[in-house]
Amino acid sequence: MLKREVRNLADGVWIISDYLLDNMYLVVGEEKAALIDAGAGLGNLPEVIASITDKPLVILLTHGHFDHIGGVGFFDVPAYIHEEDMPFTQYDSEISLSIYSEGFDPAKAREDYVFSRAPVRNPDATKEQLKALLVDLPYKPSFVGMKGGQKFDLGGRTIEVIHTPGHSRGSCCFLDDKSRLLFTGDTCNDSLLLNFPPSTTSVMTYHNGMKKLWSRKNEYDALCLGHDSLEIFDKTIINDYIEATKLIIEGKASQFISSTALHKGTGFRHKRALVWFDPEHIRD
Repeated sequence: MLKREVRNLADGVWIISDYLLDNMYLVVGEEKAALIDAGAGLGNLPEVIASITDKPLVILLTHGHFDHIGGVGFFDVPAYIHEEDMPFTQYDSEISLSIYSEGFDPAKAREDYVFSRAPVRNPDATKEQLKALLVDLPYKPSFVGMKGGQKFDLGGRTIEVIHTPGHSRGSCCFLDDKSRLLFTGDTCNDSLLLNFPPSTTSVMTYHNGMKKLWSRKNEYDALCLGHDSLEIFDKTIINDYIEATKLIIEGKASQFISSTALHKGTGFRHKRALVWFDPEHIRD
């Protein structure tokens, strides 16, 4: 049975797993609720949210990749995305065409994503169960640009945007002052992808952003990742990524990985960090 995992992580904070393909988070304040990332647009996401809260919803996107923005069309509300990732929402933009030479088709992308990734995460799922996840979305997605430092007041809790370019140029983390959780999107997972320039940044840019994030470590206790873990995660993995990228920048990285079940390219593992990068885009 293919089941969506939904877990309460802290007071007013839930993780909503997109069938183990990506993670979304619902943060509920006294007046509003924030959906952090909208997944790939699978299943019946509005039903899940309605089972938790009926408060007005604001959508906050950690970055513009379709497995995090694909579900925006489930809702008749605008989604906030960093200005530098707005091109991902324009499917004929230079950024989209750099990845998809014939342009980006959201429906085809969802289908390809489900049938290529879901069997890895859900080996017992049948083809019929996977196909049933591909539902029609009722609304045309609407996006609004945001900046680092911007704050969203949910009533009794505030979420701050922290710009952390790397995995995309507009990647952001969100800091919830009440739960003291940092929602990292794909800025920090079991692995990090920096190997798709120009949509990804240099290793140096990512490294500097992570140092900025770590300089604020006293403001959060743990992380909520964009993929992989369904629990809150040890924040010190940020320092592992700082160390790993420093070794790459200094030319001291070794024992490269060429591929895994999901990724190919040049990978470097250091402690819990695994960085996939382009050797031609290490420094700015």
